[in-house]
Amino acid sequence: MPLSLRYIIVIAVLLATILPESHAQRRRKPKIWEGFSVTGRVGANHFFGDLVDDGRTHLSLGINADKELNTFLTARASIMGGKMSGTQYTTGNQENAWFDNIYTEFNVGATFRPLNILLGYYKQRTINPYVIGQIGALYYNATKYWGVYGGNFGQDFGSVWNETSGITPTFSGGFGLSLWLNSQWSINIEGIGTFPFTDELDAHKEYELPGGGVVQTEANDFYYTTSIGITYLIDDSRWKNEPKYNRKAYLKTRSQYRSSSKKNLRSINKKRRRR
Repeated sequence: MPLSLRYIIVIAVLLATILPESHAQRRRKPKIWEGFSVTGRVGANHFFGDLVDDGRTHLSLGINADKELNTFLTARASIMGGKMSGTQYTTGNQENAWFDNIYTEFNVGATFRPLNILLGYYKQRTINPYVIGQIGALYYNATKYWGVYGGNFGQDFGSVWNETSGITPTFSGGFGLSLWLNSQWSINIEGIGTFPFTDELDAHKEYELPGGGVVQTEANDFYYTTSIGITYLIDDSRWKNEPKYNRKAYLKTRSQYRSSSKKNLRSINKKRRRR
């Protein structure tokens, strides 16, 4: 056999073994995505401050990203925002003053899943509670308006009393409950209380008295957020189920696969009938 032909055969064999492996490597997700998930959230914020007798609940929207650190601890980063407002009434049920506030919060923290320690790590657990701890920063832009109280100072009803904005550090914590749907999707609900290091979320840190003088309000506003989220797991983590759950996980995954196959088959049959 000519030498050149031998070289061609050797090169062809090498390419045949290397190229498929390289293609498989390109299809693999980088390790950074292992155990990484994203969640879209919608819910409501509930404000508690000096200037609220009514109208304390409003819509909030956000997104959070999570990365499994081990079998029971997950790193977390989130962005949430929305509107706050409230109205204060006199003893005669007249609008004394009111405010509105547009806010955005950014948090980093962790979630702790106690059942993964108490009962063992099991990815397909149907219901899994968790504890949330976070620190972050809150941007707020609040405006306070005169109600009937403004008549003591010659101010028109509904005119701007005070405006304030800024960024303040926050500490927050709460609880969540995750519902496993399949290997990639889950639903969760969360309740998180947030303590901002400011008393100006309602633009009502102090107020003037008709006879002169200024009164300082009670320190620090507070709010909590309840929300529901839909989570998508980008890539499975490297952590393995406890051996005692292996068969249970297999049966659950097989059931999921069969259910998915039946749905796909029905969809194909419907398309064929339409044709």
